[in-house]
Amino acid sequence: MNNDTLTRELESSEFLQNFDKDRNILLKKAQEGLFNFLAGYMIKKSFDKYKVLFNPLGLVDSTFQRILDYDYEDKSDLSGIYENLCVIYRYKHGDNQLEIMWDGRTHEEVYREQWTEVFDKWIDDLTNNTTFIKGILHLTALKEPGSNPVFIRNYVKSVINNHFEIKVLKRNGVKRVVVKEKKVQLKKAS
Repeated sequence: MNNDTLTRELESSEFLQNFDKDRNILLKKAQEGLFNFLAGYMIKKSFDKYKVLFNPLGLVDSTFQRILDYDYEDKSDLSGIYENLCVIYRYKHGDNQLEIMWDGRTHEEVYREQWTEVFDKWIDDLTNNTTFIKGILHLTALKEPGSNPVFIRNYVKSVINNHFEIKVLKRNGVKRVVVKEKKVQLKKAS
């Protein structure tokens, strides 16, 4: 193979975009494969925290009955929220170096396990925020037929952004993370 052919191959966007053994590509694939399981976990954890915070006596009213009757099938409105959490994880734990797995597991298996552990901790923290819980409830069990959940979904994303002190932006289909600057309050001289 001569240098011109090699240079054209390296410069082709198909080559650069399809490097299947990149850590972030493997991690993203592992995260996508866990969406249904972890979105169901997010819903269940939100329901459990709702019961503790808003209905500790377990009284069954119309709202609580809707939560009890929810079938956990429709998770589509949580995909953007889950995707933002995935982006934040890849940002915070970002590295494109593959490590050697000495225990015989694949990289994807390790990434699935690590992501699940962190997701569990994050959802545990996020469900301490009543706004997050209410948002998840309104996107799932309390979703009104014909409603537009965009506002609620964006509000939940803002709760997540504030929790992690970063902002996930989507431009031209690409998500990127911007670190929020902490506002410093200046004291007036007396």
